[in-house]
Amino acid sequence: MSVPAQLPQRRILGLIFLTVLMDIIGFSVIIPLFPHLLSHYISSEGSTGTLIGSLSAAAEWLGGDTVFKKTVLFGGLLSTLYSLLQFVFSPIWGALSDRFGRRNILTITLAGSALSYVLWIFAAQFWVVVLTRMICGMMAGNIAVASAAAADVTEEKERTKGMAVVGIAIGMGFLVGPVIGGLTAPHEVNTVVAASPLGLNPFSLPAAVSAFMATMNFVLVWAFFPETLPLKNRAHAHTKKPSIFDLATVGSSEVRRTSLANLIYQVAFTGMENTVVFLTLALFAYSPRDNVTLFLFNGMCLIFAQGMARQIVKGIGQKKVAMLGMLSAIVAFSLVALIPAPTDVAPLVPWAKAVFYIGMGLLSFATGLILPSVSSLVSLYSSPSEQGRNLGILRSAGSLARVIGPLTAAFLYFKTGSHFWVYVFGACLMVPALWVIRSLPEPVIHRENH
Repeated sequence: MSVPAQLPQRRILGLIFLTVLMDIIGFSVIIPLFPHLLSHYISSEGSTGTLIGSLSAAAEWLGGDTVFKKTVLFGGLLSTLYSLLQFVFSPIWGALSDRFGRRNILTITLAGSALSYVLWIFAAQFWVVVLTRMICGMMAGNIAVASAAAADVTEEKERTKGMAVVGIAIGMGFLVGPVIGGLTAPHEVNTVVAASPLGLNPFSLPAAVSAFMATMNFVLVWAFFPETLPLKNRAHAHTKKPSIFDLATVGSSEVRRTSLANLIYQVAFTGMENTVVFLTLALFAYSPRDNVTLFLFNGMCLIFAQGMARQIVKGIGQKKVAMLGMLSAIVAFSLVALIPAPTDVAPLVPWAKAVFYIGMGLLSFATGLILPSVSSLVSLYSSPSEQGRNLGILRSAGSLARVIGPLTAAFLYFKTGSHFWVYVFGACLMVPALWVIRSLPEPVIHRENH
């Protein structure tokens, strides 16, 4: 089915926004489920001769003497596996979209995502869950393709506007998806259900929601999404996609340093993001539904920070807004690190939950300041002809951080059995990131271009 490409820019950007939003919602439904999902498979098929049984044996050899430690490590491994495949395949899908068109590649990747979620519905065994995350990671290049489509329909001076549409959709998706995942999670997540001939499991309902979102997204793109890359422009599709490995060849040292600071920050942030649901289980015995409150709270703090950032920038500039975010992150990581974990002889201290939510709120506030600021700084430090390439390198830095951060944080948590070192590590990483941002010159704003 073909759709005329002569649609208003606003409508195409709206379709891009909806496509990215639905994709991220479907992907992030699983985030609050990880501790209980992994515990379920360890309990139900943790014997030798199964994938999770073999992993459990390896984890015990490494020092994983509790189910909780194993779930932390396995959660990090699954997150890293997904992110690594996304990091590898995103440039491939982007290059294919340059050759065969954005719409064609989007339909393929979205169909693959839908297939992975359908498989998750019937994941009676852990190896099926691993397979679904692998397929999902391989198909995650649709964000890169959607970003390319946004660049197709915006002029160079409006490029930031197109990228903002994608960024806002990603942020909203990561807010809504975990909330849906928590609300659709089973009440009794530790109950081992009887074997189903169809392979249904306690998490089949959240999986069905993800599958529905991905299927509707596929239908949306197939029925309404126009081709944004004309045939005449595909002759130049051999252009190499920007990646973090191109950072050394960037002409602007300011862009290099800003991208490096972004990489460091996101290693710390993604490490926290991957372990926070394990921390709420350890501190407060939270279920996936209890985590809904946390994700809503974090989302409101993030939105509040993004709204404030526009006003603060007018007074102190993008560079100092990013520095303010880094300082807030140091305080946030430190506060959470200082919460003592409960033990058999020492119950949870009364002030733990209040400090935890203050720390999480501050960290979401910091993220709402840092991420838009580093994007704006890279844009302001770039010449008009290098905007797309440099912003692509910045996003690639974030993708690489999602490979490094979750596994690093999970391994720290696994080896120490405490969140303390995970969050101390996050606070320590903020120091060089802050130093790099502080060393940057104030960007020159050309009013006609920005």
